[in-house]
Amino acid sequence: MNQNAREQEAATVGGATVKPFFDKKFSSSLDAMGQVLHEALQALVDRDWIEQGSMFYARLCLEEALVNAVTHGNACDPSRAVRLTMTEENDACLICVYDEGPGFAPETLPAPEDSGMGGRGVVLIQHCMEEVRYNSAARRLEMKMRRKPFCMGENDHE
Repeated sequence: MNQNAREQEAATVGGATVKPFFDKKFSSSLDAMGQVLHEALQALVDRDWIEQGSMFYARLCLEEALVNAVTHGNACDPSRAVRLTMTEENDACLICVYDEGPGFAPETLPAPEDSGMGGRGVVLIQHCMEEVRYNSAARRLEMKMRRKPFCMGENDHE
């Protein structure tokens, strides 16, 4: 699937075409990712999806998804791009992270080990977001959240 087809698919939510309220593409580097992460969190605050003082879980999920796209999906290759879109549909926000890597099957990921630091990102995202899936045709991670609550209403972290 070419890039234009993937971009058009990102604008289709629940069979209806909707324009993302946030759509940024950046080169696969952690430096470029940092600025986009900041802008995305501010967009979620501005559109009343999260409160300024309860940004912990939103930041955690976005950062884990973007770091995975940069490091695992695109192997930190700055010639490859990562794209982040956020679209509203009634009381849900669909957050999509695209990369140019080979894709993965979340159900085949090994359980994180107690002694290691890596391998927890997808598990954390699945715990905090309402719905998480990987769309292999579009090569994107899809995360769905409801307005403001994270992790069963525990949103008093910063």
